[in-house]
Amino acid sequence: MKILQLHSDYIEYNPVKKETKNAEDVEIKPVKLEDIVVLFTCIESEDTSDVGKRAIDDAKEFMKNLKVNKILLYPYAHLSNDLASPDKALGILKSMEDYGKELGIDTFRAPFGWAKQFSISVKGHPLAEQSRNYSSQNNQASAQSKAVVEKEKKELSIEQKRDKIFQKSKMTSEELPENDHRRLGQQLDLFSFHQCAPGMPFFHNNGMIVLNELMGFLREEQRKTEYTEVRTPLILNRVLWEISGHWDKYRENMYFTVIDEGDYGIKPMNCPGGIMIFKNDIKSYRDLPLRAAEFGLVHRHELSGVLSGLFRVRSFTQDDAHIYMTEKQIKNEILGVIKLIDKFYKTFGFEYKLELSTRPEKSIGTDEQWIAAEKGLKDALEASGLEYVLNPGDGAFYGPKIDFHVKDAMGRTWQCGTIQLDMTMPEKFDINYVGEDNKSHKVVMIHRTVMGSLERFMGILVEHFEGKFPVWLAPTQVILVPISEKNNKYASKIKENLEKRGIRVSIDLSSNTMDYKIRDAQLKKIPYMVVVGDKEEEDNTISVRNREGKVTHKVKATEFIKNLKKRIENKSLEV
Repeated sequence: MKILQLHSDYIEYNPVKKETKNAEDVEIKPVKLEDIVVLFTCIESEDTSDVGKRAIDDAKEFMKNLKVNKILLYPYAHLSNDLASPDKALGILKSMEDYGKELGIDTFRAPFGWAKQFSISVKGHPLAEQSRNYSSQNNQASAQSKAVVEKEKKELSIEQKRDKIFQKSKMTSEELPENDHRRLGQQLDLFSFHQCAPGMPFFHNNGMIVLNELMGFLREEQRKTEYTEVRTPLILNRVLWEISGHWDKYRENMYFTVIDEGDYGIKPMNCPGGIMIFKNDIKSYRDLPLRAAEFGLVHRHELSGVLSGLFRVRSFTQDDAHIYMTEKQIKNEILGVIKLIDKFYKTFGFEYKLELSTRPEKSIGTDEQWIAAEKGLKDALEASGLEYVLNPGDGAFYGPKIDFHVKDAMGRTWQCGTIQLDMTMPEKFDINYVGEDNKSHKVVMIHRTVMGSLERFMGILVEHFEGKFPVWLAPTQVILVPISEKNNKYASKIKENLEKRGIRVSIDLSSNTMDYKIRDAQLKKIPYMVVVGDKEEEDNTISVRNREGKVTHKVKATEFIKNLKKRIENKSLEV
């Protein structure tokens, strides 16, 4: 049994069309449920009702942490290729529904056998999205199954093993829409996916250029506002994850290893490691605020059925920052983050909306803490002059938050940046500072992201620009196209001058026709094609063609380089 578990603000679904013979008879009308844990549930061929009960038991235990007592069982066959028969699946779902009600859970079930339209709003806290995988096999059967697999592995030849592990992603680019980032990623040689590491992208040189430009831009802006930069280990001892609560509440989404007979977790989040750096020595109020940024590689287990290019992966880089401060500093620090994110998004031409979520009904912390935290967020938003929507009662249980919803060129919205005030980590890890009164005080902690996941943000950008990156982001910014071999030397001289100015340039010295060379450069979506022939060489000029097809003749190379360098430095969106 495979389950995708989402803690949701709401889910709204509407049965549209019967898909199986045993589809339940239901009234065709929209159903909306709020503040609920949704279990997208896929029943597999070997599942039993006992497996379903285990899933409900785990859900109940999980909901205690959220102080929620409402679940929706939503049949979702897309998580597996090993499906149970429709009759068996419906029977197990009904038994899960009955068992949930027996346990005193407000249990709902979406109709089985129907194609359904649905919309869902998932909460923004770290435990809101989890995947679960259950097996009906007992220990003996599992051991037998493992033995069979090991035997099969031994019987496979080294060639067969190689061919299996070297397989690329099953979906070819031809099966995808033209503006899909997976298709464009292959076309532009940005990244690829392979069976040896499912859900973990392999970034090629072109993709790394884009990622490094994004990180370089954010680093530049962070330096202006006195951020430090840190890096924490990928693997941390179990004790840290027990203190943070991840060991109990997030374990099924983590990967583990054993070192010197001790249990270690591969980090799904950067916070505990960052806190260890803060705790390394005693901090005074004079050291605050302390802004520590990290481009941290994290791993989270996701079901194979929900993996989707760069949008849903198992391995990704978070542009995290943790800001440690006093309560009096909340407003100014939030305002600083808002200004940073605003500038970053506007550089890409993104429109965005702000949402302020306040104290939920079930929360931790004192009234005084929540009043100070919400006032700090609200004051900062009003001081920014930006419009925002108030979302009462929808903050995380550990603190209020501001979410940034980005709108791309296709009208889709993405929640990327977030500013969250955390009242639990300082308590759990006992992180303090020495105040002016020479006494120990708890710090206030902010979790902040700008892009969120760099991989996901890059996927959004690829589709937003349809692969036509602004010149400052483009892996190759200029390609030189000599008309004939005798113009190669002149073209190489111009290439050398471009490289001296830090411009990413290539040269096409192939024997292909001019039309082919131009077409190839356009397919690679290179911003500028510089064509040189006898006439250009004689006049000591170049002909410049942009990727939109506009051609300018008799351009002085020095002027072209000067103007291009200016557009790159200004991060211009114009070509």
